[in-house]
Amino acid sequence: MRPARFAVLAVRLADRVLAAVEAVLVLVLAAMTLLVFFNVVLRYGFDTGITVTDEVSRMMFVWIAFAGGIAVSRRQQQLGIDVLVAALPPLPRRLAHVAGNLAVLACCLVLVSGAWTQMQLNWRNTAPVSGLPTAITYAAPWFAGIGIGCVALANALGAALGLTGGIMASGKEDPGA
Repeated sequence: MRPARFAVLAVRLADRVLAAVEAVLVLVLAAMTLLVFFNVVLRYGFDTGITVTDEVSRMMFVWIAFAGGIAVSRRQQQLGIDVLVAALPPLPRRLAHVAGNLAVLACCLVLVSGAWTQMQLNWRNTAPVSGLPTAITYAAPWFAGIGIGCVALANALGAALGLTGGIMASGKEDPGA
């Protein structure tokens, strides 16, 4: 299989994974919104409430923030300043993309390692109201670190092999949106 064909297949697979992550994000956000809305209605309308809502919605919010980081990374919509890199000639620009993505990958490895340790330490610790393991919260950065690390690795390989300018996004997304 030629590298260009492999890159096309990798981009298609990444687009499908991104669509799945975004669908889960929508579902979690909808569930969190409904939980909080009904709890507010119950508290102010009926002087009662669902006590577990606060803890579960907090866990959902953490998951939305970290899983959203994967989508942002894949779409190349994170905050960045590329004035220096954009001014470079093509080869140094590719090398800068490789170095930058490898630095992101190194940070993701640290994040995954630390989150994994926290998950192991917190499986037996439970949230006071819901009784859910607090490790669920620490699974979010672990998941995000793996996802963002895969995006960074794909971007670094694409730039190193000259398949892309350091970005493996399919171009379907509007970067200005």
